[in-house]
Amino acid sequence: MDDDEIFTTSFQAGRKQIFVDLKENNIGKYLKIKERGDSQTQSILIPGSSIVQLRDALDKAVQALGLDTKGGGGAATRVAGNQCSCHVSNLSWDTTGETLRELFNGYGEVVKAEVQMSREGRSQGWGIVEFASAAEVKYAIEQCDGLNFDGREIRVRADKGRATKSAAARPQRNDADKVVDPTKVFVMNLSFDATADALRAHCSSVGEVASVDLLTRGKNQKPSGSAVVEFRYPEAAAAAIQALEGTELDGRDVRVRAYFSN
Repeated sequence: MDDDEIFTTSFQAGRKQIFVDLKENNIGKYLKIKERGDSQTQSILIPGSSIVQLRDALDKAVQALGLDTKGGGGAATRVAGNQCSCHVSNLSWDTTGETLRELFNGYGEVVKAEVQMSREGRSQGWGIVEFASAAEVKYAIEQCDGLNFDGREIRVRADKGRATKSAAARPQRNDADKVVDPTKVFVMNLSFDATADALRAHCSSVGEVASVDLLTRGKNQKPSGSAVVEFRYPEAAAAAIQALEGTELDGRDVRVRAYFSN
């Protein structure tokens, strides 16, 4: 059986296409970076325990270039980090701002603790903790980097800020251009063994399901772990986004969001 795919993206680098896949098998999570150009394909595998170090190395490279990305062509502005804050990564999806505050309260006076969330309201696996003084930050980093918290070995470093591009250099899609299909929802993080019948039964708890389309990828039509579910009525689709987000199906916490028809 193929390894489970957690996240995938790709981008063009000159004449080559770069594919970045985060996967998981019985050993653990790993990152697969594949370069495809002309008739040659090369891949490297990076264990999950080293992904944070890769990110830090890429951050330094971006800073050295003075750019956010090559694709946009615009110069980046680095927002300076707060000397009284630390960056905490490799967090469990179950970690919240409250539990993060509880942990770091033992190492100084915590002013604020936040877990970064996606637009869908899901943890992105990292957060920022702000202390009353820079000395407390230094102590927290020394004591907590590599600590096991909520079943994960967290990484704690100084807050270096973030690189952002000006609005003119990074075109944004106008929300008015997005057309939501009122009767459909997009379902993600499905098990690759999930069936249309099982998903239909799961979604039927909020309303009558008209159709289920399990999405595939590649020439071999392998399951992508996502699907489009169409309900008979718009009210059921709206209810699904609220009621089914984070519910368990085949051992996976499914994610549900609005489906855009363009």
